[in-house]
Amino acid sequence: MSALHDVKTPITPEELAGAEHIEDIKISKDGANVVYVVRPAHKLGEHVASALWSAETSREESARKVTSGTYRDYSPSFHPTTSRVFFLSDREDAGGLSQLFTLSLETSESSVVRITDLDKEHGVVSYSISPNGYFVAFTVEVKKAKKDGKDPIVVWREQEQDAYTTLQLIDLRESLDMSSGMKALVHLSAHVDSFSWSSDGSAIVYRLLNHRDLESHDFPVKEQTVSISGKIDELGNFTYARMPASHTIWRESGGFVFLQGMEPSMFCSSTCLWSRPSSAGASATHLAYGTTNDVSSIVDLGMHSQFAVQVAEGFLTKFDVYDEENRVFTAFDAPLDYSVEGEWDMTLTSQGTYVFVAVRSSGVSGQPQDIWSGVTEFNRLGTISKKLSSHNLWYQSKTPLIFKPFNWTGADGVELEGVITYPENADPRSLPVFVYPHGGPSARDILSLLLTGYSTWRPFLASNGYLVLSPNYRGSTGRGNDFAMAAQGGVGTSDWDDIEAMIEAAVSQGVAGPHSSVGIGGWSQGGFETAWGCTRPGNRFKVGVMGAGVSDWGFMAAQSDIPDGEVSPILSLEKQTSN
Repeated sequence: MSALHDVKTPITPEELAGAEHIEDIKISKDGANVVYVVRPAHKLGEHVASALWSAETSREESARKVTSGTYRDYSPSFHPTTSRVFFLSDREDAGGLSQLFTLSLETSESSVVRITDLDKEHGVVSYSISPNGYFVAFTVEVKKAKKDGKDPIVVWREQEQDAYTTLQLIDLRESLDMSSGMKALVHLSAHVDSFSWSSDGSAIVYRLLNHRDLESHDFPVKEQTVSISGKIDELGNFTYARMPASHTIWRESGGFVFLQGMEPSMFCSSTCLWSRPSSAGASATHLAYGTTNDVSSIVDLGMHSQFAVQVAEGFLTKFDVYDEENRVFTAFDAPLDYSVEGEWDMTLTSQGTYVFVAVRSSGVSGQPQDIWSGVTEFNRLGTISKKLSSHNLWYQSKTPLIFKPFNWTGADGVELEGVITYPENADPRSLPVFVYPHGGPSARDILSLLLTGYSTWRPFLASNGYLVLSPNYRGSTGRGNDFAMAAQGGVGTSDWDDIEAMIEAAVSQGVAGPHSSVGIGGWSQGGFETAWGCTRPGNRFKVGVMGAGVSDWGFMAAQSDIPDGEVSPILSLEKQTSN
């Protein structure tokens, strides 16, 4: 190969816009296959489009495209007892509301069968197949049709009585087409939000919201159960202080597990594992996590009341499995040099093995996100050993980057960590510096290589000759409740002190040059940090790029759908201006 072909080039905006984004990973009950969704990072036409992909978990590089990507095919899942895949799609009304479809992975896309028969003002929001495979339950939303090509005017919280989200049921034993009809399980003067099946497929636990806006999530949320015959069990009602951070898992033993904040009524509280019995009037109990770590997500393993959680602690991520007696073991513990944060799934097979799949990437080794699989047994630590897909191959021709963990001490003595990124073979002290605080604030930056989403600025800027500083400031995830709660009414205080301390530490530790130009930018909370930093007296920044950030907290709190979550930092103004 000639030297010309070996030349590495910086990442371009066009490459990032068309990068393949992976989401909606689901593993089959027997652990043999995985199905997932791939879409462009940004829509390439008038409507969002995405394709279904599948792979064999035991065979490397087995990923293949299942649907064309012409439509928005998403939210796939396997039928528990057949080889069929169910999914949502707008394929009969591009850009419109979704319907539920199914296909067999053993046939072509032409074998797609439509399950639901809804008009253009009704669409499927979410669905779940019963563990025995007999039924599919789904929520249906109402949306008024466009008039003269324009969306109808919607007045906040008016005229919802004819547009409540309902819970419907179809018996899959009768037919795999829309002619079998639907049965309304829950049709109340409230919106059905998330729901989950009982282990025997005889009943469903579901949550109710008075309104569909985000503000309703900050008010008490009711949860109750309904049988497949339509009988609602009022005795099993339970009320959460605010919307939990996950769906509820209904265990074979009769109890429930879910994720919510260590301080359930607090917006910024660290996400933890909780349980509650099924008996009326019982209270929930905090089971684990939240002191030095956070729980990112939870999955039902589908057998013997077992479930698994993804845990974030510092830079590290692990999968913990709980059995029917709540004995716990770590099935997977990611090393520092690669990341499995985000999309994943796991199943417990009839042979007693735990098969898991995850999106893995590594800034350290220059590997973009792909699907990987692993397997383990009870009480044994497994590994992610098989690479099933190869997306975003264009990155191989890009400028190699250095990703390193970076540690420093906050102004109050708290040990902090973040990531530094810069081009390989470059002296970072000679580069301009760009500070990129993440959004959230409940998020974290680790040694992942993300070519889609909000973290693309990091590889893009580093590839184009910048030293990028990514601070995990106060309020970030992975450090427990005290660290997370610093953001509750405290934005613009310790979080900003942490960011400034990282910049100073980068210089004092010889990473950044003492006379390097410094810029700052970010999205959402990172956008606020940008605006805050650029308006501090005597600030050092030559440029600031605020993406969807906040410039007036009081106005936003007054106008926001979640005012309790948008607490103004006005009480810290005197402290900040005095600096």
